Order: sequence, then structure tokens, then C-alpha cells
Amino acid sequence: MPQRSTLLIVLIAVYIGAELVSNVTAGRLVQFGPLVFPGAILLYSLTFTLRDAIHVAGGWTAAKALLWGGLAANALLAGYGLIVNALPTPDFFDDAAYQAVFGSTFRVVFASLLAYLLSTALDALIFERLRHRGVTTQVVASNAVSTTLDTIIFITVAFAGTGAPLLNLMLGQIILKMLISLLLIPLVRWVRTQVPSTPADLTAQP
Repeated sequence: MPQRSTLLIVLIAVYIGAELVSNVTAGRLVQFGPLVFPGAILLYSLTFTLRDAIHVAGGWTAAKALLWGGLAANALLAGYGLIVNALPTPDFFDDAAYQAVFGSTFRVVFASLLAYLLSTALDALIFERLRHRGVTTQVVASNAVSTTLDTIIFITVAFAGTGAPLLNLMLGQIILKMLISLLLIPLVRWVRTQVPSTPADLTAQP
């Protein structure tokens, strides 16, 4: 069995990477049938259950640390992207692509960070409170709430008043996020078999 600390580091690294890649690719729209999604939808949907796997591996202490670590990483990406875009460029360099990727408005950046903070906190709380109910119940319950909250907050804060079809954007994303996140339930089950059933830091409850 891999040691718990090694497993936890790998899971956190994959999670942070998925968060950052999702932020970079979110501006590229994709279409499935009549529904349009941000390009990050497939990868970002996996982060909800990855958080659950990290929670299992590291307990409540790791879940809290992941909340703030992920927020800091997302803020760093958004903030530094805005700084780089504001710096002068040489005449021979065309920065249009960088402006397109990192040129999000403050409103969109704020919406993203707020949605992340609130949905991640609630996800961790629900998952922890249901720790005696089994992995499937924990994942389904926590992700059903967090994917819905994440989508509603982001779409509302980022696009309310712009004329965008808010309900249409929300419904498709909520359904797809939930379906994809459920695919990783076997990962959470596997992680639980790799760590002690009562790790020390699970005694620190919310």
C-alpha cells in the first residue's frame, strides 16, 4: 500500500493542477448538442470528487487546508495573469492570445473565487458530517450540493444583467458536473482502502 502521505501529495497535486488548467481553458466554449459549456467543464467536474478523495486520505485537517490552498492557487493564477497582461510588450510581440486567456474581467474572477470558496467549504462540511454513512452517500450528497452551489453562484455573479440565458447555462452545467463527478466514486473507494480507517486528524471535526 502506498503511504498515506505520498498518496495525499499526489492527489493534491493532481487537484491543484486540474483547478488551474480548468481556469485557463474555461474561456474556450464547447457544444454538446444544443447545450454550450465552458471548455473546462469536463476536467473541472472531476475536481469535486477529487476533493472527496483528498478528504478521505487526509481527514478534516487536509480538507480545510485544501480549501485555502486551492483558493490561493486560483487567486495567484488570476492575479498574475492580469499583472502580466498589464505589462508593456515589445512591438514585435502579439499578445492577443494572452489577453484572451488571462484577460478576464474582475467580475468573472470574483465570481470564480467566490463560487470556489463557498462550494468547497460546504462540500467538505457535508462530506465530513456523513463520514459514517459510506463513500457513495458522502460523494453523492456533498457533490449534489457543491456542484449546484458552484454553478449558481458563478453564473449569477458573472453573468446576471448581461442578457445571458442564466437558467439554461446553469441546468446543463449542474447535470454534467454531477454525472462526471460520480465517475470518480471508485477512486474515493480505493483511497479509503489505502489509508487507516481512523486516521488521527479525523478527530478534528468541524
